[in-house]
Amino acid sequence: MTEEIRTPEVEILPPEKRRWSRKLIIGSVAVAIAAGAGAYAYASNDGWGGRQKFMRGYMEYRLDQMLTEAGASDDQKSKVKTIVTTTIDEVRPEREARMAMRDEIIKLIEAPTIDRNAIESLRAKQMAQFEERSKAIAKAVVDAAEVLTPDQRKKLVEEMKDFAPHGRW
Repeated sequence: MTEEIRTPEVEILPPEKRRWSRKLIIGSVAVAIAAGAGAYAYASNDGWGGRQKFMRGYMEYRLDQMLTEAGASDDQKSKVKTIVTTTIDEVRPEREARMAMRDEIIKLIEAPTIDRNAIESLRAKQMAQFEERSKAIAKAVVDAAEVLTPDQRKKLVEEMKDFAPHGRW
């Protein structure tokens, strides 16, 4: 009498079924790192102002990396960094201005009756400010591009494609 040997049945999932756990782990690590960086920035110096310094430092570091990969000289890097940091300072609204706008929005939506004209006026004001900032950013992009050679610009664009998820920035 021959006994049949049975092996336990193991369900092997296709790769797409197993990937969710890997993505979950990677996502959790990314969230933990971001939370740690945020906590560090908040704890340093002046609360969320520290976060802004942290983010600005990272932006400057990443810009330097991309310019190095593009083959920019130290002089070119200095010029582009000056253009970028000056423009950021120019277009970023001050905290007080952002808070004033926020307070104005809150007043408008808390009011017993909605003032459509006031909301439209606020929207138009914000769009005019956005238009000015957009022009400054476009000018900075052109100014920075003129500092680099066509080959360097091409390399910079390739580096920018690889910077963000899914090859988009």
